[in-house]
Amino acid sequence: MPLVNGRRLVAALLLTAGLLSPQPAHARARHAEPAGVRQALDAMVAAGAPGVLARIDDDHGTWIATSGTADLDTGTPVPRQARFRVASVTKSMVATLVLQLVQEGRISLDEPIGRRLPGLVAHDDQITVRELLNHTGGLADYPKAAEFDDPEQYGRRTYTPDRLIAEAERLPRPPKGGFAYSNTGYILLGLLVEKVTGHDLGDELARRIFRPARMTRSYLPVTSQDIRGPHATGYYLPDGADLADLRPITRLNPSFAWAAYGVVSDARDLNRFYQALFSGKLVGPESLAQMRTGVTTPQAPVFPHYGLGLESVGLTCGETWGATGSIPGYETFSFADAAGRRRMTLSINVQRNDPAVAPMLLAGIDALNRYFCGEPYSVSPQVKESAGRTDRP
Repeated sequence: MPLVNGRRLVAALLLTAGLLSPQPAHARARHAEPAGVRQALDAMVAAGAPGVLARIDDDHGTWIATSGTADLDTGTPVPRQARFRVASVTKSMVATLVLQLVQEGRISLDEPIGRRLPGLVAHDDQITVRELLNHTGGLADYPKAAEFDDPEQYGRRTYTPDRLIAEAERLPRPPKGGFAYSNTGYILLGLLVEKVTGHDLGDELARRIFRPARMTRSYLPVTSQDIRGPHATGYYLPDGADLADLRPITRLNPSFAWAAYGVVSDARDLNRFYQALFSGKLVGPESLAQMRTGVTTPQAPVFPHYGLGLESVGLTCGETWGATGSIPGYETFSFADAAGRRRMTLSINVQRNDPAVAPMLLAGIDALNRYFCGEPYSVSPQVKESAGRTDRP
């Protein structure tokens, strides 16, 4: 959820018919079109998304739709097989890998991170692997450092994991024990995986996650600036700028994201990932239950809980688990039902942190709700009260 790296402003405004775009979304459905989802995608574009891609996979087949444009200069449509930076959805994959190592008896969820990685953070003997996974370890979030104010600058630099952790250690720490989103924890988890396995994180993700889940279009770049394969131009909105000032930022050095939010994938592969995870192919039922045991977040009731690398969205038919992500250029929603039989991923080719983004984000939640629950997303007084609330760097 954190924006700049994955957390979003909580949308709390009802969409009206006036937000719907006159431009139709494009889709070639392999099963019946879910009622209202196409209109929700159009609403996202009307509310300021350059373009959006939705993909649904379930027992009835696949449904893909796009709305808006892949490029504001050329007006080309969003590729139906577009790849994108999935941002903090990466955390679900890294957490799954960590849980696999727990199942193998190679690490413990309740061991202190300082046992394997001494000296990287203060009080490392008091911060456990579990607390890194669910953001309760009391670590500062390195993207909040001034170093990361301008993506056009930091997106050209190369960062090591140690440098990212050092940037966080110079910041004030939040209280330990409560939920405080920290990408720093996942950088430590990436280093932990490498320490325990003796292999690069990208290689371990490919071997343990991507291949078993048949995610053939996914990879973890370290410094490579380009997105392989078809993709939409990514945009970001500088702080204080108007929507007319969206800037392209597709090419960047993703070393600042790495284990926290660096994976590149597409909607098909993300749906395959949650299908494999929730059906028990990647971890056992005990591990999966722990991943879905969440702490309360400041974004409740829209995003009420965060577990071990998984977050929930509070839909009208109940909590649904998956993850969201935001990185300069792209925002992602990816969720599945409990058994992984019904999956939906949304990719938006923009990152916005402005207060006016609320209708765009709410339209994305509406799309999820219309598919999973079969009805529009309803806004409660609690949700209205959370308008503009943010937990972003």
